[in-house]
Amino acid sequence: MDATVELGWQGQDLVSLAVQVRLVERNSLVWYRMEKEVKQVEGQPWLLIAPYVSPNLALECQRTGINFLDTAGNAHLDLPGTHVFITGKPRHKEPHIPSDQSALRKASTLRVIFALLTIEGLAQQPVRAIAEAAGAALGSTSNAIEDLAALGFITGAARKRRLANRQALQTEWARQYPISLRGKLKPQRYACGDADWRGSSLLTDEHEVALGGEVAAAAITQYINPASACVYSWMDRGQLLRKHRLRPDPGGPIEVLDAFWPRSDNAAPAVAPLLLVYADLMASNEGRSVEVAGMLMERLKNGA
Repeated sequence: MDATVELGWQGQDLVSLAVQVRLVERNSLVWYRMEKEVKQVEGQPWLLIAPYVSPNLALECQRTGINFLDTAGNAHLDLPGTHVFITGKPRHKEPHIPSDQSALRKASTLRVIFALLTIEGLAQQPVRAIAEAAGAALGSTSNAIEDLAALGFITGAARKRRLANRQALQTEWARQYPISLRGKLKPQRYACGDADWRGSSLLTDEHEVALGGEVAAAAITQYINPASACVYSWMDRGQLLRKHRLRPDPGGPIEVLDAFWPRSDNAAPAVAPLLLVYADLMASNEGRSVEVAGMLMERLKNGA
């Protein structure tokens, strides 16, 4: 027995019940019924208190005369002058309290964060619209939004959602991107048929690719002379290789990855979103790239 409670109704005497607090499952109910039968011999009714009692278990409690209350609002009380039976109320959803690591190391969450950071006003859109923009499943998107809210990166609900701590979220996304998302984009290096990769038609494709890394930073800042090219592509990889005469080469100067954000209708050569270019540069760990990444971060801070 965990406690004793007294229940009473107007015009009725108080009834004393012995309380057992249990996490009730099918097998444990059999054990509980045995204890109840022993206690009934002593003449004191029992009250089971549990986090949740399913409809089937509630019916069994009713059939066997077990009084219970659960935290969802289901109940069975069969006492002198009183009979209460409530069932079918759903189990309470446990609050989701993620850690930084569990929330921000998921590839699907990184897709959602990227979409929220790079598409103006997306946070206020329905979850389905956010999922579509992020290229993520609806359930994964909903979980990501809950995670971000729990971590303080999203405030408000539904049409009033907004991003908070934006700069911290940008920095964390750039840190996690090469760890948890980049490898899923099928990165592979290639050599091109042209003697100089800088003359490859891939870099001036108007509709199918976006420039990343150093080659994008050069287009944005004119401050760096890229030693290689990083390209994100929406085109089928085989078609891309044939169109631009690329061949796999582990030491090749051109790295191609699958693009993971909505394609823009703007004329090219398109440059990947600034946040992604920043993440590419930081992941290189090269001094000149990290220096230019700092310049891009200033632009991000200013909303460029």
